[in-house]
Amino acid sequence: MDARMTKAEAALLLPLPRNPAAERIASLREAAGRANQAALLRGLARIADAIFGWPARARLRAELASLSERELTDIGLTRGDLDRVAHGEMRR
Repeated sequence: MDARMTKAEAALLLPLPRNPAAERIASLREAAGRANQAALLRGLARIADAIFGWPARARLRAELASLSERELTDIGLTRGDLDRVAHGEMRR
């Protein structure tokens, strides 16, 4: 049995040479994975808001609809604005 190493065996023990292109590709893949995960979480949050926020929006819409035209005018709204206010699309 020979205790000496061959060049191939020695090469396995050494660290791989740095390859800037491969490192760039790896960092881009990581960034794309993080962006994909963030987009998925935002989508799930929007779905959850649509499902679980619906009762609160319906309650707000009903309360606003129960106001008179004068009361709506006093707060700067019209009947056509009620859905946009309930969905949070109208800001002051």
